[in-house]
Amino acid sequence: MLATLTAGAVATACGHAISTFPSLATPQPWLVSELLLNRTPPSTSTATVAPSPTATALAAARSSATAGSSPMPPEFVSVREGQFYYRGARFPIKGFNYYPRLHPWRTFNLGEWDARETEYELGLGVSLGANTVRIFIDFESSLEAGMALERRDSYLAPVGQYVANVRQLLDIAGRLGLKVIFTLFDGLDWSFYLPENQWVAEAYLKELVPPFANDPRILCWDLQNEPDRAIVLVGDGAVIPFFQRMAALIRRLAPKHLQTIGWIDRARGKYFPDLDNALDFWCFHFYDTPDRLNDIVGSYKTKTRKPVLLEEFGLATGGPGPDGQHTEDDQVGHYNAILTTLEENGMCGSVFWILTDFPVGLAGNPPLPNDSPENHFGIFRIDYTEKPVANEIRNFWKPRRAGPRIGP
Repeated sequence: MLATLTAGAVATACGHAISTFPSLATPQPWLVSELLLNRTPPSTSTATVAPSPTATALAAARSSATAGSSPMPPEFVSVREGQFYYRGARFPIKGFNYYPRLHPWRTFNLGEWDARETEYELGLGVSLGANTVRIFIDFESSLEAGMALERRDSYLAPVGQYVANVRQLLDIAGRLGLKVIFTLFDGLDWSFYLPENQWVAEAYLKELVPPFANDPRILCWDLQNEPDRAIVLVGDGAVIPFFQRMAALIRRLAPKHLQTIGWIDRARGKYFPDLDNALDFWCFHFYDTPDRLNDIVGSYKTKTRKPVLLEEFGLATGGPGPDGQHTEDDQVGHYNAILTTLEENGMCGSVFWILTDFPVGLAGNPPLPNDSPENHFGIFRIDYTEKPVANEIRNFWKPRRAGPRIGP
Protein backbone atom coordinates (compact mmCIF):
# COMPACT_ATOMS: atom_id res chain seq x y z
CA MET A 1 0.00 0.00 0.00
CA LEU A 2 0.94 3.63 -0.07
CA ALA A 3 2.61 5.32 2.84
CA THR A 4 -0.73 6.23 4.33
CA LEU A 5 -1.26 2.63 5.29
CA THR A 6 -0.69 2.30 9.03
CA ALA A 7 -0.51 -0.64 11.37
CA GLY A 8 -4.09 0.03 12.35
CA ALA A 9 -5.23 -0.10 8.77
CA VAL A 10 -3.41 -3.35 8.27
CA ALA A 11 -5.52 -4.87 11.01
CA THR A 12 -8.59 -4.43 8.84
CA ALA A 13 -6.85 -5.60 5.70
CA CYS A 14 -6.33 -9.10 7.02
CA GLY A 15 -7.84 -8.95 10.48
CA HIS A 16 -8.90 -12.26 11.92
CA ALA A 17 -9.76 -10.81 15.28
CA ILE A 18 -8.43 -12.17 18.54
CA SER A 19 -11.36 -11.83 20.89
CA THR A 20 -11.02 -9.83 24.05
CA PHE A 21 -13.69 -11.49 26.16
CA PRO A 22 -14.67 -10.40 29.66
CA SER A 23 -12.53 -11.42 32.61
CA LEU A 24 -12.64 -15.10 33.49
CA ALA A 25 -13.82 -14.03 36.92
CA THR A 26 -17.21 -13.27 35.35
CA PRO A 27 -17.80 -16.11 32.83
CA GLN A 28 -20.38 -15.70 30.11
CA PRO A 29 -21.84 -19.23 29.74
CA TRP A 30 -23.07 -18.62 26.19
CA LEU A 31 -19.51 -18.10 24.93
CA VAL A 32 -17.64 -21.14 23.69
CA SER A 33 -14.40 -19.83 25.17
CA GLU A 34 -15.91 -19.43 28.61
CA LEU A 35 -17.48 -22.88 28.57
CA LEU A 36 -14.18 -24.49 27.64
CA LEU A 37 -12.17 -22.57 30.18
CA ASN A 38 -14.51 -23.61 32.97
CA ARG A 39 -14.09 -27.30 32.28
CA THR A 40 -11.66 -29.51 34.16
CA PRO A 41 -8.47 -30.66 32.45
CA PRO A 42 -8.17 -34.42 31.88
CA SER A 43 -6.34 -36.28 34.61
CA THR A 44 -3.61 -37.49 32.25
CA SER A 45 -1.05 -35.09 30.84
CA THR A 46 -2.26 -33.78 27.50
CA ALA A 47 1.32 -33.12 26.49
CA THR A 48 2.00 -36.86 26.18
CA VAL A 49 -1.39 -38.50 25.62
CA ALA A 50 -1.70 -40.25 22.27
CA PRO A 51 -4.22 -38.73 19.85
CA SER A 52 -7.73 -40.15 20.08
CA PRO A 53 -10.03 -38.51 17.52
CA THR A 54 -13.72 -39.09 18.00
CA ALA A 55 -15.53 -41.62 15.88
CA THR A 56 -17.84 -38.88 14.62
CA ALA A 57 -15.03 -36.64 13.43
CA LEU A 58 -13.09 -39.54 11.94
CA ALA A 59 -16.06 -40.89 10.05
CA ALA A 60 -17.03 -37.48 8.73
CA ALA A 61 -13.53 -36.60 7.67
CA ARG A 62 -12.87 -39.89 5.91
CA SER A 63 -16.26 -40.38 4.29
CA SER A 64 -15.56 -38.66 0.98
CA ALA A 65 -12.07 -40.12 0.74
CA THR A 66 -13.41 -43.66 0.85
CA ALA A 67 -16.42 -43.12 -1.42
CA GLY A 68 -15.10 -44.26 -4.77
CA SER A 69 -12.01 -42.07 -4.89
CA SER A 70 -8.66 -43.47 -5.97
CA PRO A 71 -5.86 -43.82 -3.39
CA MET A 72 -3.74 -40.71 -2.93
CA PRO A 73 -0.03 -41.01 -3.69
CA PRO A 74 2.16 -40.65 -0.58
CA GLU A 75 3.76 -37.41 -1.73
CA PHE A 76 4.23 -34.37 0.44
CA VAL A 77 5.76 -30.95 -0.10
CA SER A 78 9.16 -30.62 1.58
CA VAL A 79 11.70 -27.84 2.13
CA ARG A 80 15.42 -27.48 1.63
CA GLU A 81 17.89 -24.74 0.81
CA GLY A 82 15.31 -22.00 1.31
CA GLN A 83 12.84 -23.45 -1.20
CA PHE A 84 9.83 -25.76 -1.40
CA TYR A 85 10.07 -29.06 -3.29
CA TYR A 86 7.45 -31.41 -4.66
CA ARG A 87 8.01 -34.62 -6.61
CA GLY A 88 11.72 -33.91 -6.74
CA ALA A 89 11.42 -30.45 -8.31
CA ARG A 90 11.26 -26.92 -6.94
CA PHE A 91 7.73 -25.88 -6.07
CA PRO A 92 7.51 -22.07 -5.98
CA ILE A 93 4.41 -21.07 -4.03
CA LYS A 94 1.86 -19.31 -6.24
CA GLY A 95 -0.93 -18.82 -3.80
CA PHE A 96 -4.00 -16.88 -2.75
CA ASN A 97 -5.84 -16.39 0.51
CA TYR A 98 -9.44 -17.48 0.27
CA TYR A 99 -12.78 -16.76 1.87
CA PRO A 100 -16.04 -17.47 0.03
CA ARG A 101 -17.41 -14.32 -1.56
CA LEU A 102 -20.81 -14.49 0.18
CA HIS A 103 -19.77 -15.78 3.61
CA PRO A 104 -16.23 -14.59 4.32
CA TRP A 105 -14.70 -15.49 7.70
CA ARG A 106 -17.25 -18.33 7.91
CA THR A 107 -15.90 -20.72 5.28
CA PHE A 108 -16.85 -24.06 6.86
CA ASN A 109 -19.69 -22.96 9.11
CA LEU A 110 -22.71 -25.22 9.24
CA GLY A 111 -25.48 -23.87 7.05
CA GLU A 112 -23.09 -21.64 5.09
CA TRP A 113 -20.56 -24.01 3.52
CA ASP A 114 -21.27 -24.27 -0.20
CA ALA A 115 -19.14 -26.78 -2.11
CA ARG A 116 -20.29 -25.67 -5.57
CA GLU A 117 -19.56 -22.02 -4.84
CA THR A 118 -16.17 -22.93 -3.40
CA GLU A 119 -15.18 -25.08 -6.37
CA TYR A 120 -16.10 -22.33 -8.81
CA GLU A 121 -14.19 -19.68 -6.86
CA LEU A 122 -11.10 -21.80 -6.32
CA GLY A 123 -11.19 -22.41 -10.07
CA LEU A 124 -10.81 -18.67 -10.56
CA GLY A 125 -7.59 -18.84 -8.59
CA VAL A 126 -6.37 -21.75 -10.69
CA SER A 127 -7.09 -19.70 -13.82
CA LEU A 128 -4.40 -17.28 -12.63
CA GLY A 129 -1.85 -20.09 -12.41
CA ALA A 130 -2.14 -20.71 -8.67
CA ASN A 131 -0.89 -23.93 -7.10
CA THR A 132 -1.66 -23.13 -3.44
CA VAL A 133 -4.59 -21.81 -1.41
CA ARG A 134 -4.57 -20.61 2.21
CA ILE A 135 -7.76 -21.19 4.20
CA PHE A 136 -8.73 -20.49 7.81
CA ILE A 137 -10.21 -22.89 10.35
CA ASP A 138 -12.08 -20.88 12.97
CA PHE A 139 -11.63 -22.22 16.49
CA GLU A 140 -14.93 -21.18 18.03
CA SER A 141 -17.06 -21.80 14.94
CA SER A 142 -15.73 -25.34 14.63
CA LEU A 143 -16.79 -26.07 18.21
CA GLU A 144 -19.90 -23.98 18.64
CA ALA A 145 -22.39 -26.24 16.88
CA GLY A 146 -21.19 -29.13 18.98
CA MET A 147 -22.28 -27.30 22.08
CA ALA A 148 -25.91 -27.46 21.00
CA LEU A 149 -25.98 -30.58 18.83
CA GLU A 150 -23.50 -33.12 20.17
CA ARG A 151 -23.25 -32.26 23.87
CA ARG A 152 -19.94 -34.07 24.22
CA ASP A 153 -18.54 -34.40 27.72
CA SER A 154 -15.31 -32.63 26.82
CA TYR A 155 -16.65 -30.12 24.27
CA LEU A 156 -13.17 -30.21 22.75
CA ALA A 157 -13.89 -31.89 19.41
CA PRO A 158 -14.75 -29.88 16.29
CA VAL A 159 -18.29 -30.80 15.30
CA GLY A 160 -18.31 -33.69 12.83
CA GLN A 161 -20.00 -31.83 9.98
CA TYR A 162 -17.51 -28.97 10.23
CA VAL A 163 -14.67 -31.48 9.83
CA ALA A 164 -16.51 -33.10 6.90
CA ASN A 165 -16.72 -29.67 5.23
CA VAL A 166 -12.96 -29.31 5.63
CA ARG A 167 -12.50 -32.72 4.00
CA GLN A 168 -14.75 -31.70 1.11
CA LEU A 169 -12.62 -28.61 0.59
CA LEU A 170 -9.56 -30.83 0.31
CA ASP A 171 -11.34 -32.97 -2.29
CA ILE A 172 -12.10 -29.84 -4.32
CA ALA A 173 -8.54 -28.56 -4.00
CA GLY A 174 -7.19 -31.93 -5.07
CA ARG A 175 -9.32 -31.96 -8.21
CA LEU A 176 -8.09 -28.48 -9.07
CA GLY A 177 -4.43 -29.25 -8.37
CA LEU A 178 -4.12 -26.95 -5.35
CA LYS A 179 -2.07 -27.57 -2.24
CA VAL A 180 -3.72 -26.26 0.96
CA ILE A 181 -2.32 -24.17 3.80
CA PHE A 182 -4.66 -24.55 6.78
CA THR A 183 -4.43 -21.71 9.28
CA LEU A 184 -5.45 -22.87 12.75
CA PHE A 185 -6.84 -21.18 15.85
CA ASP A 186 -8.46 -18.30 14.00
CA GLY A 187 -10.42 -16.19 16.47
CA LEU A 188 -8.71 -17.82 19.47
CA ASP A 189 -9.49 -16.06 22.73
CA TRP A 190 -6.37 -14.64 24.41
CA SER A 191 -7.04 -16.69 27.53
CA PHE A 192 -5.99 -19.92 25.84
CA TYR A 193 -2.37 -18.77 25.60
CA LEU A 194 -2.06 -18.88 29.39
CA PRO A 195 -0.21 -22.00 30.60
CA GLU A 196 -3.12 -23.24 32.68
CA ASN A 197 -5.44 -23.25 29.63
CA GLN A 198 -3.15 -24.59 26.91
CA TRP A 199 -4.42 -28.13 27.46
CA VAL A 200 -7.69 -27.06 25.81
CA ALA A 201 -5.90 -26.16 22.58
CA GLU A 202 -3.96 -29.43 22.69
CA ALA A 203 -7.09 -31.50 23.18
CA TYR A 204 -8.69 -29.69 20.23
CA LEU A 205 -5.73 -30.45 17.95
CA LYS A 206 -5.85 -34.13 18.92
CA GLU A 207 -9.38 -34.24 17.55
CA LEU A 208 -8.87 -32.12 14.44
CA VAL A 209 -5.48 -33.09 13.00
CA PRO A 210 -5.20 -36.93 13.01
CA PRO A 211 -7.89 -37.58 10.34
CA PHE A 212 -5.80 -35.50 7.91
CA ALA A 213 -2.32 -36.62 8.96
CA ASN A 214 -1.66 -38.67 5.81
CA ASP A 215 -3.24 -36.32 3.30
CA PRO A 216 -0.62 -34.95 0.85
CA ARG A 217 -3.01 -32.28 -0.38
CA ILE A 218 -2.19 -30.35 2.81
CA LEU A 219 0.98 -28.33 2.32
CA CYS A 220 1.21 -27.20 5.92
CA TRP A 221 -0.45 -26.29 9.18
CA ASP A 222 -0.15 -22.56 9.86
CA LEU A 223 -0.38 -22.47 13.65
CA GLN A 224 -2.11 -19.10 13.72
CA ASN A 225 -2.74 -15.94 11.78
CA GLU A 226 -0.96 -12.84 13.10
CA PRO A 227 -0.39 -13.77 16.75
CA ASP A 228 1.48 -10.47 17.05
CA ARG A 229 -1.68 -9.10 18.69
CA ALA A 230 -1.69 -11.88 21.25
CA ILE A 231 1.84 -10.88 22.27
CA VAL A 232 0.54 -7.36 22.89
CA LEU A 233 -2.33 -8.74 25.02
CA VAL A 234 -0.64 -11.41 27.12
CA GLY A 235 3.09 -11.09 26.38
CA ASP A 236 5.59 -13.27 24.61
CA GLY A 237 6.20 -15.16 27.85
CA ALA A 238 2.86 -16.91 27.25
CA VAL A 239 2.57 -16.82 23.46
CA ILE A 240 5.95 -18.24 22.45
CA PRO A 241 5.73 -21.28 24.80
CA PHE A 242 2.17 -21.82 23.50
CA PHE A 243 3.46 -22.18 19.96
CA GLN A 244 6.39 -24.33 21.02
CA ARG A 245 3.93 -26.67 22.70
CA MET A 246 1.43 -26.73 19.81
CA ALA A 247 4.19 -27.22 17.22
CA ALA A 248 5.59 -30.20 19.12
CA LEU A 249 2.14 -31.77 19.30
CA ILE A 250 1.36 -31.28 15.60
CA ARG A 251 4.77 -32.71 14.74
CA ARG A 252 3.72 -35.90 16.53
CA LEU A 253 0.18 -35.93 15.12
CA ALA A 254 1.08 -35.12 11.47
CA PRO A 255 4.83 -35.62 10.97
CA LYS A 256 4.55 -35.60 7.15
CA HIS A 257 3.17 -32.06 7.02
CA LEU A 258 5.06 -28.78 7.25
CA GLN A 259 4.22 -26.11 9.82
CA THR A 260 4.66 -22.37 10.15
CA ILE A 261 3.21 -19.19 11.77
CA GLY A 262 1.89 -16.16 9.88
CA TRP A 263 3.47 -13.08 11.49
CA ILE A 264 2.65 -9.57 10.37
CA ASP A 265 5.44 -7.63 12.09
CA ARG A 266 9.03 -8.21 10.98
CA ALA A 267 10.08 -7.49 14.55
CA ARG A 268 8.87 -11.01 15.30
CA GLY A 269 12.07 -12.16 13.67
CA LYS A 270 13.56 -11.83 17.13
CA TYR A 271 11.78 -15.10 17.98
CA PHE A 272 13.74 -17.09 15.40
CA PRO A 273 16.00 -18.60 18.10
CA ASP A 274 12.92 -19.72 20.07
CA LEU A 275 10.92 -21.19 17.18
CA ASP A 276 13.30 -22.03 14.34
CA ASN A 277 13.60 -25.66 15.44
CA ALA A 278 9.80 -25.98 15.68
CA LEU A 279 8.86 -24.50 12.29
CA ASP A 280 9.69 -25.70 8.79
CA PHE A 281 9.53 -22.27 7.20
CA TRP A 282 8.78 -18.66 8.14
CA CYS A 283 5.98 -16.38 6.95
CA PHE A 284 5.42 -12.67 7.05
CA HIS A 285 2.59 -10.36 5.97
CA PHE A 286 3.31 -7.10 4.20
CA TYR A 287 0.95 -4.13 3.74
CA ASP A 288 3.51 -1.38 3.34
CA THR A 289 4.94 0.45 0.34
CA PRO A 290 6.81 -1.85 -2.07
CA ASP A 291 10.05 0.09 -1.74
CA ARG A 292 10.37 -1.19 1.83
CA LEU A 293 10.05 -4.86 0.95
CA ASN A 294 13.62 -5.45 -0.19
CA ASP A 295 14.97 -4.42 3.21
CA ILE A 296 12.58 -6.75 5.03
CA VAL A 297 13.45 -9.66 2.76
CA GLY A 298 17.13 -9.06 3.37
CA SER A 299 16.57 -8.95 7.12
CA TYR A 300 14.75 -12.28 7.17
CA LYS A 301 17.35 -13.97 4.98
CA THR A 302 20.06 -13.12 7.52
CA LYS A 303 18.13 -14.91 10.27
CA THR A 304 17.32 -18.29 8.72
CA ARG A 305 18.22 -20.61 5.86
CA LYS A 306 14.68 -21.95 5.77
CA PRO A 307 12.13 -20.72 3.21
CA VAL A 308 10.62 -17.31 4.00
CA LEU A 309 7.16 -16.96 2.45
CA LEU A 310 5.26 -13.70 1.89
CA GLU A 311 1.93 -15.08 3.10
CA GLU A 312 -0.21 -11.94 2.71
CA PHE A 313 0.04 -8.78 0.62
CA GLY A 314 -2.37 -6.72 -1.43
CA LEU A 315 -3.93 -3.36 -2.19
CA ALA A 316 -7.55 -2.28 -1.88
CA THR A 317 -9.19 -0.66 -4.90
CA GLY A 318 -12.00 1.08 -3.05
CA GLY A 319 -13.58 1.92 0.27
CA PRO A 320 -13.59 5.04 2.48
CA GLY A 321 -10.48 6.67 3.86
CA PRO A 322 -6.98 6.99 2.45
CA ASP A 323 -6.42 3.23 2.28
CA GLY A 324 -9.30 2.90 -0.16
CA GLN A 325 -8.23 5.69 -2.49
CA HIS A 326 -6.34 3.49 -4.93
CA THR A 327 -7.37 2.56 -8.44
CA GLU A 328 -7.24 -0.80 -10.14
CA ASP A 329 -4.21 0.49 -12.07
CA ASP A 330 -2.53 1.26 -8.73
CA GLN A 331 -3.16 -2.34 -7.76
CA VAL A 332 -1.38 -3.53 -10.91
CA GLY A 333 1.66 -1.42 -10.08
CA HIS A 334 1.68 -2.61 -6.48
CA TYR A 335 1.62 -6.29 -7.48
CA ASN A 336 4.26 -5.75 -10.13
CA ALA A 337 6.63 -4.16 -7.62
CA ILE A 338 6.04 -6.80 -4.94
CA LEU A 339 6.38 -9.81 -7.24
CA THR A 340 9.42 -8.32 -8.98
CA THR A 341 11.19 -7.83 -5.64
CA LEU A 342 10.48 -11.42 -4.61
CA GLU A 343 11.68 -12.75 -7.93
CA GLU A 344 14.89 -10.71 -7.85
CA ASN A 345 15.65 -12.04 -4.37
CA GLY A 346 15.05 -15.66 -5.33
CA MET A 347 12.28 -16.04 -2.76
CA CYS A 348 10.18 -19.18 -2.41
CA GLY A 349 6.86 -17.62 -3.50
CA SER A 350 3.91 -15.62 -2.21
CA VAL A 351 0.22 -15.80 -1.25
CA PHE A 352 -1.80 -12.69 -2.09
CA TRP A 353 -4.75 -11.19 -0.19
CA ILE A 354 -7.42 -11.98 -1.45
CA LEU A 355 -9.25 -13.77 -4.28
CA THR A 356 -12.54 -11.81 -4.51
CA ASP A 357 -14.11 -8.59 -3.32
CA PHE A 358 -16.87 -8.89 -0.70
CA PRO A 359 -20.32 -7.29 -0.45
CA VAL A 360 -20.64 -4.54 2.15
CA GLY A 361 -21.61 -5.87 5.57
CA LEU A 362 -19.98 -9.30 5.28
CA ALA A 363 -16.21 -8.86 5.60
CA GLY A 364 -14.33 -8.94 8.87
CA ASN A 365 -14.59 -10.74 12.17
CA PRO A 366 -16.95 -9.45 13.45
CA PRO A 367 -18.41 -8.22 10.12
CA LEU A 368 -17.94 -4.54 9.37
CA PRO A 369 -21.42 -2.98 8.93
CA ASN A 370 -20.28 -0.25 6.54
CA ASP A 371 -18.08 -0.17 3.47
CA SER A 372 -14.37 -0.61 4.12
CA PRO A 373 -11.21 -1.17 2.10
CA GLU A 374 -11.50 -4.75 3.41
CA ASN A 375 -14.22 -5.28 0.79
CA HIS A 376 -12.00 -4.30 -2.15
CA PHE A 377 -8.74 -6.27 -2.00
CA GLY A 378 -9.94 -8.89 -4.47
CA ILE A 379 -8.39 -9.84 -7.79
CA PHE A 380 -11.94 -10.54 -8.96
CA ARG A 381 -14.82 -8.10 -8.48
CA ILE A 382 -18.06 -9.08 -6.76
CA ASP A 383 -19.53 -10.18 -10.10
CA TYR A 384 -16.44 -12.39 -10.68
CA THR A 385 -15.10 -10.20 -13.49
CA GLU A 386 -11.33 -9.77 -13.45
CA LYS A 387 -9.52 -6.66 -12.36
CA PRO A 388 -6.52 -5.75 -14.55
CA VAL A 389 -4.16 -7.17 -11.93
CA ALA A 390 -5.28 -10.69 -12.85
CA ASN A 391 -3.18 -10.63 -16.01
CA GLU A 392 -0.25 -9.17 -14.09
CA ILE A 393 -0.33 -12.19 -11.81
CA ARG A 394 -0.59 -14.59 -14.75
CA ASN A 395 2.48 -13.05 -16.33
CA PHE A 396 4.51 -13.70 -13.19
CA TRP A 397 3.05 -17.14 -12.55
CA LYS A 398 3.13 -18.54 -16.08
CA PRO A 399 5.20 -21.73 -16.28
CA ARG A 400 8.84 -21.14 -17.08
CA ARG A 401 9.13 -24.74 -18.21
CA ALA A 402 7.01 -27.86 -18.32
CA GLY A 403 6.51 -29.53 -14.96
CA PRO A 404 4.44 -32.20 -13.25
CA ARG A 405 0.81 -31.73 -12.41
CA ILE A 406 0.39 -30.40 -8.89
CA GLY A 407 -1.73 -32.36 -6.48
CA PRO A 408 -2.58 -35.99 -5.80
